[in-house]
Amino acid sequence: MDLRIAEEHFHISTKGSEAPLYSIAATDILQHEKMLELLQRGSVLVKGIGLELAVSFLGLAYFGLAATKQFVMSRYNRVLDLSLENLTIQLQSSGDYAQAVFKLKELKWTELPANDRETALLAEWKHYFEETMNPLIEATAGSAGFKPAMIWNQYGARMSYTMDYLRSHAAEGSARQLLEEDFLLLSSLPAETFNLRRKNPFDHTPCYIDSPYQPGNQIMIRSSCCMYYRRENGVKCYNCPLLKDEERAEMKLKIEADRQGQSA
Repeated sequence: MDLRIAEEHFHISTKGSEAPLYSIAATDILQHEKMLELLQRGSVLVKGIGLELAVSFLGLAYFGLAATKQFVMSRYNRVLDLSLENLTIQLQSSGDYAQAVFKLKELKWTELPANDRETALLAEWKHYFEETMNPLIEATAGSAGFKPAMIWNQYGARMSYTMDYLRSHAAEGSARQLLEEDFLLLSSLPAETFNLRRKNPFDHTPCYIDSPYQPGNQIMIRSSCCMYYRRENGVKCYNCPLLKDEERAEMKLKIEADRQGQSA
């Protein structure tokens, strides 16, 4: 299997971080004290004010686990073992950026059956959210005093962006069709699968606006705030859903002025 997408986009690999600042077994962070320590260390790395940004930072790292499972299922017809028991979570810093890295203790998988594949996929997703994703997200948000929806609500736009990327790299025909069918299955799971009441967080209709960074292109509005503004000298992103129209218009003028100044 070629898992470069997982490594490059979601920081998931068997080698892990080359220079981890902190490492802990994924099973351990379900303990309140361990999770709180991880959040506090992460907050320092991202220069957070409070723990909101650290919760978002880890929550988006967990998204990579689900996205990688989706990719491997569709591309290789396999279920990659991304259980807590097979993961170590590490924190690393690269220049101005910090990342949460998942190190696989062992690269292992099971083959999906040729017959009744959909039933097997449904069973795997139910098990994975119940045993891995839900406990991680609930422990992360709860340890900082927030609701899990703070993390889940970001997954809609993030998955739409990921699917756009996977579509662009999938061969036309049966491979593309399988990718779409598998994603439809994931986005059709009932809200209860995620211990939510209202809706499946992966069921999302993306909204686009003109990009001030690349004229002629568009940028996707986030499905929820990533909390990036909750850091030292932080500001909301241009595609933050919390921005008011007048704030976005003012930001657009500044971005365009900066871009023109750089090209002059």
